Formats: sequence, structure tokens, C-alpha cells
Amino acid sequence: MIRLGLDEAGYGPLLGPLVVGMAALRVPDGGDDEDVRRRLDGLVARARGRRRKGALPVAIDDSKEVHGRYGVEGLAHGVAAAAVAAGRAVPTDLADWLERFGDRGPDAFGADPWFAEPERARVPPWSPPAGLRAQWLLRGVEPLGVVVSPVTPAELNEAFDALDNKARVLFLATAALLVRGLDAHPGEDVEAVLDREGGRLDYLEPLRGVFPFHDIEREAAPAGEARYRLTEGGRRVRLRFVTKGDGADLATGLASMAAKLTRELFMDRLNAWFLARAPGVRPTAGYVEDGRRFLRDVAPVLERERVDLRRLVRTR
Repeated sequence: MIRLGLDEAGYGPLLGPLVVGMAALRVPDGGDDEDVRRRLDGLVARARGRRRKGALPVAIDDSKEVHGRYGVEGLAHGVAAAAVAAGRAVPTDLADWLERFGDRGPDAFGADPWFAEPERARVPPWSPPAGLRAQWLLRGVEPLGVVVSPVTPAELNEAFDALDNKARVLFLATAALLVRGLDAHPGEDVEAVLDREGGRLDYLEPLRGVFPFHDIEREAAPAGEARYRLTEGGRRVRLRFVTKGDGADLATGLASMAAKLTRELFMDRLNAWFLARAPGVRPTAGYVEDGRRFLRDVAPVLERERVDLRRLVRTR
């Protein structure tokens, strides 16, 4: 059984990218999230209380909980641990991260000067203990890696113009990663958990648009969740859209952390570019009210550098 988790970071802000993340685990003998977490006890923990000393366990949970308690360092440690357990090296900076874990490399973002020099956005370091991958495998859980898909404000604005629907833009960005995840593991049964998007709870028609040549059936689901079964050859694919899925499913929590870490690194570059030209301005996380404050504060830079606001500021 392949367990896929998908979630986003940055859907609501005014500035900075939207990032969709996906994480994949192989659990050969199946098992739900509670079972997976029980197996990984001591290696992975919920975001609770103060961060423990030592390399393990790392927090893998709802990215808002992890970031709120442990900051960017907490996000980086959890994502790095999953990367190492998947047989990959610890990421060092945004350029390295995008090169190895992004759906596009760092050169794809060079048109926006505030996203240039991604190697200067350093990932907080983490020293993996020896034999970490073996420890995961011995517990019957194989991490297969993460993928992140950043979408810049300029790209979002073009999509908003074309589709005239912000929620549909997010759904299609998420669906693109879902298709990638399914294609990466042909023939294997899949359970994909996606964080429920906004107020939507019926995804049947959007899914039929993404998978027009597959049979899709709605399944009974508990309150706050929608479930679908997709038939693809001889394998079974279950899709679950779960309210607060990033806290309910480990793979989805990991996906949300990877997406949030990516967005934080992009915002590090954006703030550095503007503050180099307007010393003393307070950095921004890009959310609407503070984003407007930031734009007022850097107005002289916007004028002097002749910044195209459609490349910087989202229209929705």
C-alpha cells in the first residue's frame, strides 16, 4: 500500500508563493495513520510541548502546529528526517531543496529578482543519526520522499484570470501532484489523503475532470470527510479529502511541512531583497493585512525598481 499525503501552504496570503506539497510512504502490510505512528514511536512525534533535545524524535504533524511551537527549525528537522529515511541527503538551502525535491528547479523562478539567489536561503541544519533509514524500514514503513510545487504570484494571477476561480486553481495544482504520485507507483494500491480545501466537501465532478477515463465512485465517509474509489487497471486507489487532514494523517502532515518550509524559504529571499533596498523595514510573512503594510513601507523601492505588481502581489 502506498500512502500519499497532499497539502498546501500559502493559499490565503497577499505576497509570496502558494506551495503544494506531497509526501509518499510505502506500508507493505497496510495500516492506518494510528498504526503508522505507533510503529514510528521514538522516531516521529506529534507537535506537543517543548521540542525535545537530541536528533530524535522529530515532529511530523500539522505544519501550523510544528511552526508555531518550533519555528522554521522544527519544519526543517522533520522534513530532513523524512528525506534521510528515504535515502536522500539533508537539504542545505532553497536552491538545493528545489533542485532535488521541487517539481521545477531554482532557475524557474529567476524572472522575479526577489526570488533570486536561492542558495542564500539556508535550511536550518539537522544531523541525522546513523541508520535512520534502516530504523524506519525495520518498523515496516518506507519513506519514498516528498515533492513540492511552488506557484508564484505571477503564475497565480495568470491562472486566476484564466479560470476566474481561486479554489479551482488550488484544486488543479493539487491534482497535478496527485497524478504525479499515482504515476510514480504503477500497479500498487494507493490511499491518498488530501487536506480538505475551504468549504468544499463534494469532489466528484472535479475528480472526473482530472481522471476522465477512470471509474470514480463515492464511498460512505464520516462527517467532515469525503471518500472516493478510483479504478485503474487492477489496482485500487482511495482518495480521502479530510478536514484538518494534516493533523489526521502523517503523510499529509509531512506534505504540509514540506510546503510550509518551502514557502518560508521563498519569503526569506523576498524579505532580504526588499530590506537590502529599504533598510529598517519590518519583514513580512505575506498575509493580507501585514502584506499591505509591507507594500506601503517599500513603496519607494517599488517605484525606483519599476516593480510589476502583478509579479509580486496576488489579485485574489
